[in-house]
Amino acid sequence: MAEVPLFAGGGLAALPLRRDQVPALQAFYDANPEYFLTVNGRPPPADLAAQEFDEVPPPHLPFERQWCLGLFAAEEEGGALQGIAMVTEGLCQPGVWHLGLFIVATRLHGRGVAGGSYAALEAWVRRSGARHLRLGVVQGNRRAERFWQRQGFVPLRTREGVDTGGRINTVQVMLKPLAAEGIEAYLQSVPRDQPGSPLP
Repeated sequence: MAEVPLFAGGGLAALPLRRDQVPALQAFYDANPEYFLTVNGRPPPADLAAQEFDEVPPPHLPFERQWCLGLFAAEEEGGALQGIAMVTEGLCQPGVWHLGLFIVATRLHGRGVAGGSYAALEAWVRRSGARHLRLGVVQGNRRAERFWQRQGFVPLRTREGVDTGGRINTVQVMLKPLAAEGIEAYLQSVPRDQPGSPLP
């Protein structure tokens, strides 16, 4: 990795993925299918990496920038892709960032790698102007639910009937305020996330 990483933590360093690295991303998904088996009941499709590399939020959700980040091991450990983070900057409102996907290689689970890498990601989005960080967790994905609660995220609303790529799920929207503004201020500026909201 000759480039300077955006952030580093948990033994992994984050770099924006290039289009020519899409096959490596697909290989990572194929080697670590647990998330996809949990939320969709099937392994990742063969073209998932290519789809996600180009995916942006739907038209009704304005945004500033989409980040597709690879989490790489240190050079002395082979420099291999060991995780992925999909981050949307300025979703719906300036200062609102969304963590769409965060996966660390299965072999690294239970070692503190995911927590350390997430902490570095959170520090990076703070430095970049984020005031709130949101995400969605598929209900029933117990490992993810517990992990994000430990990171300080709180539930806001549930979205039913969400197609996550093979199964219709209920998604729990969660938020972590990163600045002085609390959850009430966030909900006033992003009404779609208010509890009971019917907005998509």
